[in-house]
Amino acid sequence: MQKLYAGSFIDWEVVAASWNKRTVPSRLLLFAARRYLEEGAGRVDSGRVEMLASAPLPEEIKHAFASPPELDAPASRLWGEFVDAAITAELEMVSYGERPPLLHELRAGLERAAGEAGPLTEPGRWFLARRDALPGTDLPEDPGYLPI
Repeated sequence: MQKLYAGSFIDWEVVAASWNKRTVPSRLLLFAARRYLEEGAGRVDSGRVEMLASAPLPEEIKHAFASPPELDAPASRLWGEFVDAAITAELEMVSYGERPPLLHELRAGLERAAGEAGPLTEPGRWFLARRDALPGTDLPEDPGYLPI
C-alpha cells in the first residue's frame, strides 16, 4: 500500500519524455508539484532523490516526488493531485492501443489497496479517488481490448 501511495508505478522516464516534448500534461505536472510543495511536503527520501537525479525534469517535480507525505497527512490531497498529474503526463506518451491494459492494471491495484486500507478510511478514500481520477472510463473493462 505504501509503495502504491508513493507513486512507485509511475514510469518517470516516460514522464521526462513528456516534459521534453513540452506536452500540456507535463506542464500541469509542474503546477501540481508546486502546489504540493507550497502546502508542505513530507520528509525528503534520499533514495527517491537518486531515482530522478539524472532525469531532465524541473527541480520542483523532483523534490515533490522525493518527499511524499504520510498517508494521513493534510497534504495527501495535493500529493494525490501530483500523482494524478504524473500519470496523465505518462499516459500522454503511451500509444492509445496500450492504454486499456495499463489503465486496467492501475484501477485494479488502486481498488485492491483501497480494500486493504478499508474503503471508508482516509487512505481507502485516497486510493479510490486516484482510481476515479484515471482517464479512459469509456474503455471496456476487458484489458485485452485493442482499438482498431
